[in-house]
Amino acid sequence: MALPSGNARLHSIEGQRRHVLAHPLARGIAHEEVARHFAALPLGRFPSVAYSRRGRAPLIQPRGGVPLFEAQLNLTRALSEAGADFIPLTIDSYTRQNQYETAAQLLRRSEEEDKSYLNGYPLVCHGYEVTRQLYEGLDKPVSLRHGTPDARLLVEVALASGIAEIEGGGLCYCLPYSEGFPLDRCLLYWQYVDRLCAEYSTAERPIHRESFGPLSATLVPPAIAIAIEIIEMLLAAEQGVTSFAVSFGQTGSFNQDVATARVLRRLAREIADEFGFERLMLRLVYHQWMGQFPMQRERAAALIATSALTAGLIDVDKIVVKTVDEAFGVPRPEANAEAVETVRYVLKTFSVPGSLESADIDAEDALLDSEARSILRTIFALSGDAFWESVYRAFQLGYLEVPFSPHSDNANRLLSMRDSNQSIRIVNPGSVPISAPDLERERLLLQSRADRSQKTYQQLLTDIALMV
Repeated sequence: MALPSGNARLHSIEGQRRHVLAHPLARGIAHEEVARHFAALPLGRFPSVAYSRRGRAPLIQPRGGVPLFEAQLNLTRALSEAGADFIPLTIDSYTRQNQYETAAQLLRRSEEEDKSYLNGYPLVCHGYEVTRQLYEGLDKPVSLRHGTPDARLLVEVALASGIAEIEGGGLCYCLPYSEGFPLDRCLLYWQYVDRLCAEYSTAERPIHRESFGPLSATLVPPAIAIAIEIIEMLLAAEQGVTSFAVSFGQTGSFNQDVATARVLRRLAREIADEFGFERLMLRLVYHQWMGQFPMQRERAAALIATSALTAGLIDVDKIVVKTVDEAFGVPRPEANAEAVETVRYVLKTFSVPGSLESADIDAEDALLDSEARSILRTIFALSGDAFWESVYRAFQLGYLEVPFSPHSDNANRLLSMRDSNQSIRIVNPGSVPISAPDLERERLLLQSRADRSQKTYQQLLTDIALMV
């Protein structure tokens, strides 16, 4: 049995780091110089400080990344002026897959033709000296959003650029995004990332890590998301990370969102403390609707406003916002800024109650808590020399999986569907350790569905269509 422990911390990453920084695109990154740069940044650039200053409303973060420096600079300024509390830097898909040469070629073509041939900012190709200039005079945190299984070089450049929030993890950035990237290797590479973030952290200026809770964003039962978020929190804490955010995506059910927020917040704190990580500062992040967006921009705006209100009601620390352009591709800068303003307006205009009391929410809370605990306790009991090995083995055994993940290490045996309240229910757990009473409760809740005369595959296709 290999339980999470601070004793699992990597003693040194210097050998591996020399290899990573030997890449030509590392461009002379030096640990001491980067540490001095972080020490000279305004305190507001660090997420832990921004969170400590939060009032009653959630902080707001858009997505956003374009290939050209000037365009990214203009986007950064527009989002900041619109009221974004966190500034995003979304990375292009070639950089995410470590295809730096292709990213460099398309960046040059974009510069020559003044047209975007990349779907994000190629940070590694631009380099940290240029990227630092994006954020001169900024007193807000910058968040790296990507989706990279091997993010070692990318994160080295991001940290050297003064970016103090790194999203991702060995599970959430591998299973939904990659088919053949070895899961065990990804977990090891993210140990490097977590240890690197910890080494640049100080008590006053910690580098903040955030996991990506929506996962495949297709019928993911909340208990699965909760378990994976807590696992990634523990893996980061083992490496010395002291500031971390767990997150989840809007499910489509208000009751389930409220219950998920409760359980994730409560269970993350409890389990962090149980394994000796009492100093870990925890935050909760909510992603607006990750499914299909309507083509009509008025309806998209209504969806954005509704999820903003939900975020306020469940008292998350941060909301990651969408735009009215979601159905059409990469959002226009104007739409991105308008989305921030819309969410800001909703959160400012509508006050939220101190608590939400509902027997249905309480029952959902109890169910999700029981399911998530069952999954986690099973993984904690697995044999292995290190906790990450137990996590890897859990996927090999099918004890943990992500629905509709393309990854070869994912069992894809769990079956989920929506009930009449649009809550996501587990129909067949595969080998995921859900207790018989909890499965019976899931079955009874699914019986409320009006179209249960349909065959299972027809119901499943209907539910998938809602998301894609």
